[in-house]
Amino acid sequence: MSGGLDLSRLSPLDAVAALRSYPRRFRGLLTSLDEDERADDVVHRPGPDGRSAVDHADHVARSMAILGEALRQVLVHDKPTLLPAVADDAAREWQMASQPSSVQAALDFLDVECNAMADLIERTPADAWTRTGTVAGSGRTMSALEIVREAVRTGSDHLRAAERAFEAGKGG
Repeated sequence: MSGGLDLSRLSPLDAVAALRSYPRRFRGLLTSLDEDERADDVVHRPGPDGRSAVDHADHVARSMAILGEALRQVLVHDKPTLLPAVADDAAREWQMASQPSSVQAALDFLDVECNAMADLIERTPADAWTRTGTVAGSGRTMSALEIVREAVRTGSDHLRAAERAFEAGKGG
C-alpha cells in the first residue's frame, strides 16, 4: 500500500510527530462534513479498496495496539517472537462487529493507541533502537526502529486510503 513514503531516514522523534498527528488528521477527515445523515453515510461507505474511512481509522488504531505491544516486547525481552501481523499489514485482519464503528469511538481508540505508541517511543533510550525480535513463521528479524517505522507507514498509508474512501463516498 505504501505510496512513496521513504521511511529509511525516519528518526524516532519524527515518528512521534507523525503518530501524534494521525488522530488529528483522521478527525479532520472524518468530521469535515456537516452533521447530517449524509455525513455519517459518507464516512461509513466502502471506498475503492472495500474499506470505509472509519474502517481505515479503526485499522490504524488496532495496528498501533499490535505494533506497540511488539515494540514493548522487543524493548523488554531478548529476541522475542513477534506476531506475523507486525511485519505484514495484510495479516492484520479483524473480526468486525455487524454494526460499523462509530466515528467518535474509532477516533478515541486511534487517539489512545497512537499516543501510547508515541509515549513509548519518547521513553525509549537511544541505545535500544537496534534491539530485535523475530517474526514468527518467516524468520525475519525486526528492530525496534523498524517496528516504529512500520507504525508510521501504516498510519500514512491508511490515512491516504481513508481519504480515497471519503472522496468516493461523497461522490456516491
